[in-house]
Amino acid sequence: MKIEALTIGGIIWGCQLVLAQRFPPSQYFRPIRVCRAHQPLRTNMSNDLLACTRETFKVSNVKDPDADKNIVQISQENGYLIDSYNVTTSDGYILTLFRISGGNKSPARRGKPSVLLLHGWGNSCEAWIALPNDKNLVYMLADAGWDVWLGNFRGSSFSLQHTILNADRNLNYWDFSFHEMGLFDFPMMLDQARRVSENDKVFVIGHSQGATATLVAAAEVPGINEKIHAVYLMAPAVYLGSAYDPFTTATLAIAYTPGEDIIYDILQGRIQLRNPRLLFSSLGIEPQDICQSRTLRCKLCDLPILTPFIFNQNQMNYTNIPRMVSKLFDYATVKSYLHLVQNGRSCSFRYYDRGARKNIRRYGSREPPSYNLNRVRAPVYIFYAEQDDNVTPTDIQRLASALPSETVRAVIRVNDDTFNHEDFSVGRDTNELVYKPLINMMTEFNGRVGTGI
Repeated sequence: MKIEALTIGGIIWGCQLVLAQRFPPSQYFRPIRVCRAHQPLRTNMSNDLLACTRETFKVSNVKDPDADKNIVQISQENGYLIDSYNVTTSDGYILTLFRISGGNKSPARRGKPSVLLLHGWGNSCEAWIALPNDKNLVYMLADAGWDVWLGNFRGSSFSLQHTILNADRNLNYWDFSFHEMGLFDFPMMLDQARRVSENDKVFVIGHSQGATATLVAAAEVPGINEKIHAVYLMAPAVYLGSAYDPFTTATLAIAYTPGEDIIYDILQGRIQLRNPRLLFSSLGIEPQDICQSRTLRCKLCDLPILTPFIFNQNQMNYTNIPRMVSKLFDYATVKSYLHLVQNGRSCSFRYYDRGARKNIRRYGSREPPSYNLNRVRAPVYIFYAEQDDNVTPTDIQRLASALPSETVRAVIRVNDDTFNHEDFSVGRDTNELVYKPLINMMTEFNGRVGTGI
């Protein structure tokens, strides 16, 4: 029997009354929404079935020779010098970084400025090469003379190793969120880039959860800001109180309930986003519950890249779908997603809420502490999208107001009314709308601080 998208949330919400005798009830009786709603800008986006069907038919047999190759193979075949490095965090996670130190247009040499790229939730570093080679940020930066470092957070396919735990057999391996990525992963990757490149400071680019982890580190890790030239955040998933994407909306009711543990156990701590049906079915969600009408009509709902919080017909390059599907999605951590949803429901940016009793033991208070964004000292540039239903313009302004005024150098709206969250990785015009302006900003900043390209 089909269960509507919100049903499981409603069931779990109702179970709070039964569980109140065992768990502190004040933990669960929370409003679903605290923040004011965001009103999206109306656009004239096409909903033409014939045009969509025509585009889909034209590319139905398209084969991308790079779709089944990894970032090392693609880089080497296109003349880029790429090396890999492993670092081990203080809590035992073994992370892999890739470094592209040069290519045909800008050979490797000492003294290049370094930039660390950090991927979003459910991605690995290969999300940065989901666009064709002449349009993705990795090779554009390398061609422009940058020493490019690609980080892989714990739980991504390149960083599944641990000194003790096995990712396939030990559920405890997956007991982390973006909090641990910021506290442990970010400093190790940043220091590795500094040490190998011999640069005292590094530029940082983060998308979505990668931006979140960056701000966690900048707010919580002593001395980290002094190691960063500047931070460039694309759709930073920090404040999410105005999010209106269907998936987040459907799971808001699960936040702060025993349903979090249920979902974590059912999914064994992670989600393989290249096969999203396990996630949807575990939540009682059918494709037609969350897919936009034009996506359904074009029979594209089975492609995870085209779910409603991602698909933008105006920015979709249909011929690039094979590469996008193979590069964009990876393992996703359940706890990290639940942490984001908690912040969305509470309209805050704070530590993971483990329940009143565990919070008292861990934090010394019934409520988890907030991240102290006043400690962020590295210059911050924020890019946002008008149609981002996950990190809305309203929440971007909330973040900009929470950071020290002297820290926020610019808040930049992408000049396309239809641009959305995942377009930062896969949009057809992202190279022109985002990447070129970003590289120009970085080059100008780099010139002011005295290093050369």
